[in-house]
Amino acid sequence: MIVLEGRIERIAFRSESDGYTVARFSTGPSGTPVTVVGRVGHAAAGQAMKLTGQWITHPRYGEQFEIQAAETLVPATEEGIRGYLQSGMIRGIGAATVNRIVDHFGAHTMDVLNNAPERLREVRGIGEVRAASIAGQWLTNRSVSEIMEILRDHGVREAHAPKIYRLYGADSLHVLKNEPYRLADDMAGSGFYIADAIARRSELAPLEPERARACFLHILRDAALAGHVCIPLDQAMDRMQRFFEIEAAAAEDALENLAQSAEIVVESVRNPVSGNPGSGLEENGWEVRAVFDRTHYDAEKRIASRIAAMQNIGPEPLPVDETTLVNMIEARFALSLSQDQRKALEKVLQCRVAIITGGPGTGKTTLIKSIAAAFAAAGSRVCLAAPTGRAARRIADVTQRPAHTIHRLLGFHYEDGCFEKNQENPVEADVVIVDEASMIDAMLMHHLLAAIHPATRLVLVGDMFQLPPVGPGNVLSDLIDSDTIPVCRLSEIFRQAGKSPIVAGAHRIREGGHPELIPFGQAPAGKDGLLFICADTPEKIAAAIVSACAKDIPRAFGFNPSEDIQVLSPVHKGEAGTIHLNGLLQAALNPGAEGISGIHHRFKAGDRVMHLKNNYKKDVFNGDTGIVADIDPDGAEIRVLFDGRPVSYTPEDIDELGLGYAITVHKSQGSEYPAVVMPLTTKHYTMLQRNLLYTAVTRARRLAVLVGTEKALSVAIRNNLPRQRFTSLADRLRRVSGHTVYI
Repeated sequence: MIVLEGRIERIAFRSESDGYTVARFSTGPSGTPVTVVGRVGHAAAGQAMKLTGQWITHPRYGEQFEIQAAETLVPATEEGIRGYLQSGMIRGIGAATVNRIVDHFGAHTMDVLNNAPERLREVRGIGEVRAASIAGQWLTNRSVSEIMEILRDHGVREAHAPKIYRLYGADSLHVLKNEPYRLADDMAGSGFYIADAIARRSELAPLEPERARACFLHILRDAALAGHVCIPLDQAMDRMQRFFEIEAAAAEDALENLAQSAEIVVESVRNPVSGNPGSGLEENGWEVRAVFDRTHYDAEKRIASRIAAMQNIGPEPLPVDETTLVNMIEARFALSLSQDQRKALEKVLQCRVAIITGGPGTGKTTLIKSIAAAFAAAGSRVCLAAPTGRAARRIADVTQRPAHTIHRLLGFHYEDGCFEKNQENPVEADVVIVDEASMIDAMLMHHLLAAIHPATRLVLVGDMFQLPPVGPGNVLSDLIDSDTIPVCRLSEIFRQAGKSPIVAGAHRIREGGHPELIPFGQAPAGKDGLLFICADTPEKIAAAIVSACAKDIPRAFGFNPSEDIQVLSPVHKGEAGTIHLNGLLQAALNPGAEGISGIHHRFKAGDRVMHLKNNYKKDVFNGDTGIVADIDPDGAEIRVLFDGRPVSYTPEDIDELGLGYAITVHKSQGSEYPAVVMPLTTKHYTMLQRNLLYTAVTRARRLAVLVGTEKALSVAIRNNLPRQRFTSLADRLRRVSGHTVYI
């Protein structure tokens, strides 16, 4: 191993998922900068480091230093301390603040930060709140470094350290050293692997029952991350034995103990594969013993019983007959509803629970407007909702009625994760209409139905061929597959929509056919279209996307590159992933002065950004996009405009923001954009799915541009299997329903 000491000059890349970093590193005033690759924790430009590793030769990028261990060097001189604190490791303090701190405390600055951070208030311009913020970040960085050291000693990736600290705070070291299997319960995905590595390489000899229990729960939670509500029992037992070397007897004991403690449920499920039309499993009557996490088991069971109860009540007759209401709506809005739409509207007016599904251009939005107006005309209180803020605003614009996110409708409290609306305090509405219902997972549907009075009518609207929800379950697809709920299928494409190459192409993709793609250079300027740019490597794809967004599309079609064009990628990582593309697009579209550091990039005035989690205090939601209006010169605050409304972020909550030039296809659901650009590369093989391609194309209103290879396009169109999920909702609905409805 070789040791390098020096300073990070520039961070070229940092992975969101695992902290892998590519940086330029200088070993001294006269040293030539070298490229270093690996994990360096929170290190930023200007930070002094001691790196242990070895020289390697990359086939494309040449000689690099591969980091095996990284240690932050704390400087002793005033000049070194200035550079250290200005490196960006503490967000919210710029050069001016750093200079005032060091001028005041001199060479004792580091001692003050470590042992008496309250003294920061002695510095001019630093009040109690800001001093607490600086001290908190300093403590976090120091604690994360200690956690990283433990992980490194046990052969675990250091990138997990920040998440562990967020979970346990000051107790992190105690948990890692004495109760590592707590991670399996509290940290979905990687928690069990970390706990297992630490326990097996420490003086703690893990008891086999404890390890088997943690492993079983890990397998269930891992399945939930993949969207499954349950997993066949034989698969779970097989994984425990093959992947984790847990003996059959220990696995059986763990299963029995978990079932007795009601943490899991084992039950037979008929046809458990959701989203698998045409598989033949329905006819064959496939039945398996499945194992459920108790929470998801209860959610699907209550969804089924609630819907059955609503249907058993039956709808009250409206004061005006259905035909009269339909004619009234057509006259009021000067509409000429299609036969499909008229039939759907009349059917919805007759039902307690109904589903409307159809692809792009089939008139779902017009039908929502008509349904809401018809029920309102009949004297009913109508409530409109959608899973995302953008989808709710879109349906509010179309109907000219208030619309809410489902979480806001139910009064979600972010602090304790509870909903204000429930069975004892239901939503005050006679009719609830939910758009983009394909995005609703089992847990959210459970909470929605619990907050709807059984006498309330429910109308779910969505496209079952879009991506399934991010969370466990496949609710809309299961409700349709159960054949127990009236389903109105819109298949007629309206004349105007039928002229759209995007709509036509989307329907061909949905049916497993290749869309008609026009090479970008041959497309008529200014006209709507579904276009293709050929590029055969991820690097060339990324370069072509930047050129298309910054120059080619604006020049040929007149779109504003900062507002109208949205890049949608299947993945975060890689040359054609959102992280790398965001950096390239930021440099091309907004190459202004440096701003304030986020997780992966520095935000600048004029940047397009996306909010990454629901924040009810700020009234911004997961997937909302805005523009950075201005930044405090000292880095203490960033102000973002969301639809013209200013929202402020401080260093404490800036992690809720990410650059929004490129986002994942999943994040785009419920939104529409004038132009969409999507990379297609076989490097994204596992994510090349028909419904993902279909969802991306249907996000475009006027222009969709696919960039990549025809091979990747063909793979995506052929791959229709990932829609399958293990669920039990359709089976439960059939079992609790007293009848089967055919529409």
